[in-house]
Amino acid sequence: MKAALMQAGRIWVDEMDDPEPGVGEVLVKSRACGICGSDLHAVQHTEAFIRTSREVGGAFKLTTDNPVVLGHEFCVEVVDFGPDTERRLPTGSLICAIPGISRVTGFETVGYSDVVPGGFAEYMVLSESLCMPVPAGTPVEMAALTEPMAVAHHAVNKARLSGSEAILVAGAGPVGLAVLANLKQRGAGPVVVAELAGGRRQLAEQMGADSVVDPGEGSPYADAALTGAKGLVVFECVGVKGMIDQIFQLAPPQARVVVVGVCLEEDVSRPLIAINKELNLQFVLGYSVSEFSEALHMLADGTLDVGPLITDQIPLAEVPGAFSELDAPRHRGKVLVKPWD
Repeated sequence: MKAALMQAGRIWVDEMDDPEPGVGEVLVKSRACGICGSDLHAVQHTEAFIRTSREVGGAFKLTTDNPVVLGHEFCVEVVDFGPDTERRLPTGSLICAIPGISRVTGFETVGYSDVVPGGFAEYMVLSESLCMPVPAGTPVEMAALTEPMAVAHHAVNKARLSGSEAILVAGAGPVGLAVLANLKQRGAGPVVVAELAGGRRQLAEQMGADSVVDPGEGSPYADAALTGAKGLVVFECVGVKGMIDQIFQLAPPQARVVVVGVCLEEDVSRPLIAINKELNLQFVLGYSVSEFSEALHMLADGTLDVGPLITDQIPLAEVPGAFSELDAPRHRGKVLVKPWD
């Protein structure tokens, strides 16, 4: 099969053996798979990602120097079954799945493993127990947003919103826009979005932000929607060095900070700033099984309005170029890879 492989910060398209489903696993065709910000950071900072993963482990990790097939935001089609499967989802079914496989040799994180391929390949294997059917009539492209929407759903849950706060979303890349969509779905706000790229600010406006600010032109914390609020929650959705310390400096006292962006480099923040302001800092990762299912069904029934989020759909051959262009995204939102196009 064809796949886009990554090793040591390089991405290329090549042929590789088709995967074979093991016990309790299903063989699937990858119909659509999104490029995640953590995929970009994994390419840009592969060595740091591997070093930290080997040191401390965790659910989100990359521990190998070997080539891997990235891609963990996918909608797939059932092709075949491995041994000891229930076969509860017929061949041809569209499914989404939590990107992990539990084997006797250990847990494999789909998209960051050299044992099983991720969604930037024509075929994948998945644990049948983690697969969920896509509701009838749901477009493949919309279903492929389930994983990032589940991440945002979980992040908003972790924020413990009371309804009286103003909200700042720092960064209008795909994860920031996913957080925005979840916030608007709940009626939270006002929601101010800060983003340097003009095209992404337009996407934030289209997806319902109450105010959009270019932080290169002025402080988002000075926006009228935030200055009179009783409390502030900041969602950090950039994931680059210096962002957390910058938020410590600029956020008002008693603010809550939810870190959604994934920074794979060593970073420095100054606790004294947060201590003096009594800031509340919450890191988040992933989602629960129920949150994943809820995200899928909110996408299917239109509760989550995310149509503008998908800006590009590309074949496998264009994956290396897309990663290069996303270093300076300007206008792009979610880029979907369609391995069979």
